[in-house]
Amino acid sequence: GITDVTVVVGRKGNSTVLQCGGDPGGNITGVIWKIHHINNSSCLSSYADFANRGPQIYSNCSTRMTFTNITLTIQNTQISDGGNYTCEMSSQIEGTFITTTILQVLAQPSVSLDINTDGSLECRASGGFPSAEISWIPHSDDINITKIKDLNDTWTVISTYKSDGDNVTCLVSHPTFVNVWNQSIALSDKTRNWIWILVGFAILLITALCIVYWNQKKIRTCSKKSLNTSPPQQVEGFAEVCGKLLVVKVKSQAGLQIISMCYIFYKPN
Repeated sequence: GITDVTVVVGRKGNSTVLQCGGDPGGNITGVIWKIHHINNSSCLSSYADFANRGPQIYSNCSTRMTFTNITLTIQNTQISDGGNYTCEMSSQIEGTFITTTILQVLAQPSVSLDINTDGSLECRASGGFPSAEISWIPHSDDINITKIKDLNDTWTVISTYKSDGDNVTCLVSHPTFVNVWNQSIALSDKTRNWIWILVGFAILLITALCIVYWNQKKIRTCSKKSLNTSPPQQVEGFAEVCGKLLVVKVKSQAGLQIISMCYIFYKPN
């Protein structure tokens, strides 16, 4: 017979149609699909037209695979469906044709670029197959790449980047992308945002602690008044409770930035 090899690229989640060669002419007496998946599993499906018994179909393949004459259709294609599909087709006139189809299943990753609490950048490509390639502009010697294989055979790639530069661009390449995915971020702006968030949180925390402590002092003073007939002592001033100087230091990737804030409270005369 004649052997023909073709490559078909499918997408995860879509339907994929494979053909067992062209029309051989005349009546088709039998079709056998021998399938070897990339995970080393295999299955077989056959169709035979017997004159005395009619068409006979056998298959131990996934129920997502349907066979119509010389066409094999895979519904909701998965990464594990990839592999070699060999079809042997018999015709009364032309004899036997052997066709091998190599199915490659691709999954497009979702990409994101974020900043971590330590000031480093994180570029993430999730759910891709094959795994995505991540690079940075400008290049840095402090880049860490982690690859995680997901339960559905896709890959998640995480690249973290540390640099003193102001503007950084993440580049992601994948066979499903027409163009290289890219996104830029201004480190200085992001760092300033994190600084003010931390400063605001520190101010709220210190203020709350001061109010609680002041209220406790008032309660203790009132209790002493009820037990002591001597003239009431002046309640300790708010300045002594909270302190006269509050300094908040925040270190950013761009360098050491020190934000000093003075809160001075005076006792009433």
